[in-house]
Formats: sequence, C-alpha cells, structure tokens
Amino acid sequence: MVATRERALSEREFELLLEGAGRIGDTQRRLETRAAILLGGRLGLRPGETTHLSTSWVDRERQMIQIPTQQNCTKGRDGGICGYCRQAVKQRLDHNPNTDFQSFAERYWLPKTEAASRTVPYHFSYRVRVAVELLLDEHGGWPYSFSTLQRRLETALKLSPELSNDATSLHGLRATAASYHAGRGLDLPALRAMFGWEDITTARQYLNVDGAMTRRALDSIHQ
Repeated sequence: MVATRERALSEREFELLLEGAGRIGDTQRRLETRAAILLGGRLGLRPGETTHLSTSWVDRERQMIQIPTQQNCTKGRDGGICGYCRQAVKQRLDHNPNTDFQSFAERYWLPKTEAASRTVPYHFSYRVRVAVELLLDEHGGWPYSFSTLQRRLETALKLSPELSNDATSLHGLRATAASYHAGRGLDLPALRAMFGWEDITTARQYLNVDGAMTRRALDSIHQ
C-alpha cells in the first residue's frame, strides 16, 4: 500500500484533478465532484467527515466548519447507519468482542479521534467557499454515501489524462491539503489544529514537503 503522504498531489496535479472533474458531463455531478475534491484537497476533511457533512456543522457567517464530537448517522437504508459507519463499528467490535453491534452503532457517526473534533475555517479560498455553499444550498451537506464519494474521485482521475488512476485517494487528498498549507507557511500548532492530529509528529512530516519551507526561509533572508 502506498503511504498516504506519498499520494499527496502537487498544486499542478491538484489543478489537473479539478480539470478532470470539470469534464464530467452532468452539471450537478460535476459541481458536486469539484466540491468534494476541494473539501478534501484544500480543507483536509477526512472522507468520513465529508460523507457526514451537514448544515449543522457550518457557521456560514464566520465561514467555519465545526466537526462535532458525535452525530447520529441516518445515511444508510431506512434511515439507519451507512456502510462507512458499519465498517467503523465492526472495527471497534474487533477490539471489544464483548460489546454488541447496536450499542456501538447508536453512537455513530464519530470523528476518528478526540482531536478530530475541531474547527476548520474555509474563508481563505473563494473556490472552497463556493463549494461549501453549493453543497449546503442544494443538499444541506454531502448527500451521498462514502462509496459514491470514492467513485466521484475515481471518475475525476480517469478524466484527468495526465494523472494516473491511482495518483491519489480520498486520504491522499487530505495529505494534499496538509502539504499545500504547510508549503504556504502555516505553522505547526495551526496545522495540527486544522487537521485534528493527536500526534504532533504527524504535522511535522508536512512542514518541509518538497523543500517549500527551506525555500521560504531562503527568500526571507535574500530579499
């Protein structure tokens, strides 16, 4: 398996991916796919966070997304939990064999960790603001399943001729966002807070991606 960070896209590759999404024929599907790519690749939302995004998470006036500590999932059949949450519950049961499925299921959706419950600003990018507003206005959030989110990315990759079909992944988009913000100078505490990492060493991995940090430092002393 390719490490998530290795599937981070450069800025040029990210634009090529957005161009691929722009080649989707159906207008609504095209806009939704672009929105999903921007949520992952610029805000760094985890796939499960994008899947469960709803109006209640968003402060439109302050342009911030608040990832909650818990939200009831009704995205599955008959208003039950979705396949993504079912898989998460099964993983928890593997570590807690004496607990029944329903007792865990009643708690989902949950963020990955306590640190993952966080506030993510989106004011910095016009494209991201439009993407968030589109999903809220049209659907009240992301209206589809995790598997649909996955398929939308796969379609955009297939329609991006300069990118391989496995150039990135949903988790790779999150790494793309981390690399993007670190490369622009977002400091360690802010990076950690934005991405909801418990371990600060994870944030450090992105601070000198492609030499961007070194380049900024050289620019500052040689101007």
